[in-house]
Formats: sequence, C-alpha cells, structure tokens
Amino acid sequence: MCSPQILAAALAEAPPHDDLCGGHGHTAGAHHEHGASATHAPGRGAVAAEGIGRRRALRTALGAALGIAGASAATGAIGAPRAEAQPLNPSGFSVRDLTHAVGPEFPVFNLYVRQPVQRQVMFEEIIGFNTAEWTMNEHTGTHIDVPAHSQRGLAHADAIPVENLVAPLCVVRIAERAAQDNTTELHVEDLLDWERRNGRIPDGAFVAMDTGWYHRVHDPAAYLPFDPLRLALLIPGIGPDAAEFLLTERSIVGFGTDSSSLDVGTRFEPMVHRMLLRSGRYGIENLAALDTVPERGATLVVGAAKLRGGFGAPVRALAFV
Repeated sequence: MCSPQILAAALAEAPPHDDLCGGHGHTAGAHHEHGASATHAPGRGAVAAEGIGRRRALRTALGAALGIAGASAATGAIGAPRAEAQPLNPSGFSVRDLTHAVGPEFPVFNLYVRQPVQRQVMFEEIIGFNTAEWTMNEHTGTHIDVPAHSQRGLAHADAIPVENLVAPLCVVRIAERAAQDNTTELHVEDLLDWERRNGRIPDGAFVAMDTGWYHRVHDPAAYLPFDPLRLALLIPGIGPDAAEFLLTERSIVGFGTDSSSLDVGTRFEPMVHRMLLRSGRYGIENLAALDTVPERGATLVVGAAKLRGGFGAPVRALAFV
C-alpha cells in the first residue's frame, strides 16, 4: 500500500517519486526537492508526461481505496463533456420550483445573518472529483423556521413530522398592494376574499403570501430596504390578525412568504413568528415564484435539511400542479 506521502503528492499535484511506494523513507520535503530538480533536467516533457500518468493512476487507486464512484475512471473522464440533466417526470405533474438559488451574493440582513461563503476544497483536476465547504446561517435563502427557533424545548428541524412537509398549497396574492406599500400586511379580509373565490382553506394546508417580493432578489437594496431613521426593514409580512385566524379558525401545517420575514419589517417584536412557531407549526421565508402556481390546487413538498438540533434549515420547496 502506498505511504501517506504519495497521497499528499496527489493532492499537491506533484509527480510522485518511485521511492514513495518503495519504502525507502524519503520525506515529503525530499520528494519536492526531487520534483523541482526534474523540471530543469533534460527530457522535461517526458518527465512531465510520466508524472501526469502516475497522478492519474494514483487517483484511480485512491478512488478505489476510498470507495469513490467514478474516480476509477479519472484517466479518461476528466475534462470530458457531459450532457445536461434532462427532466424526467413520468407522473405527468407539472413541478414548479419555489426556491431561490443560494450563493455568496444572496441578500441577507447583516445585523443577524452573515453572507454565505463557499470554498472549494477538492478539485477534479487533482483527485478526480470536486467538493466544497459552505459556511452559512441555517436561515439563509429559502428556509424553514421551526418551533425551536422561537422557544427552546420545542421541535427542532429534525423533528418536524414528515407528513406535515407535504401539504395542499394555498397562495394568497397581495403583490399589487405590496408594490405600492413596502410594509403592507396580510389580513383576515385577504383570507376571506381568497375563500370566497376558492372555497374554505383545506385542513392540513400550507398558506403562502405572494407579495411579488422574490423579483427583487437580484437587487439587495430593494429586497432588504432599510430605514436608518426607524431602524427597520421596509418589507411586508403577515398580520397578527391573519395569523390568529389561520391558527384558531383553520387547521393548517404552517404559513410562509416570499419576503425575508413572516413579520412585517417595522415590527420589532417577532409576534407572528411566536404565534406560529409556539403552536408547533412551521414557517417558510424567502419563497420564490409563487406567481407561477394557482391560488388553489397545487401540492407543496418541503425538502427540509434534517439538521439535528437545527432552529431552521435550508429547504427545496416544490409545488406539484
């Protein structure tokens, strides 16, 4: 079996020395010295080609040792063009993605949340595959708020019943009003108007507020407008009266919004968060594309990361229409 030095040689993209697998006790430092001198010796092209071949062979062996599928084919697959994934949907449903893509540029309220950071740590050209480490708050991008977010001792992200993560989706639209008033709220009358058009909110439903806010996500100043005089975000939210109605007069699994908070940005106490989460239900913030699904008739599927002890988690929210 090759020594740890030869693994380090692969990761460093340095041509391995024959003695590293031969047990002659060369140190990593001595190996680098040999590699440096070889670059100035006659026959440089041949040495480089030999080194590349050894590195490919090493990646194959390392991939087999680690059980990494696909690494054993690194000699021929690296750099080869790959076809884009094609949607396959034998069910016949139309699927709408209600999720924002998250990257280092996603708007966050820096007073509470740090920008996401991605750092690539493994590289296809060196070891045969790519991986990255992400540093991000669990409440970044499209995400779920769970009961423990509001009060310790309540359910964490890994304890949400999976049955509650699949629900009839009811979309209540107030986008026209939000375009005129950044701090408008969803009220009971909006819910009653919805029911006059669509019938009673079904039991076990998830209610989503469509403010059209997701269209602003590429402009952080518009997505998270901050008033320094009021020390407040000027974003819409769900009114306490609407929350009370949904929690006591209807039987829902949760509610959410396409803005970045369940509460209107000018409310300093997270009243609506507390009402919802302390009842054992969940909320979703930063939803996207709610204007692409009907007011009633779609089914929401919440693919929430099962973070043990999480106070929230990133989600992939899908609507089956």
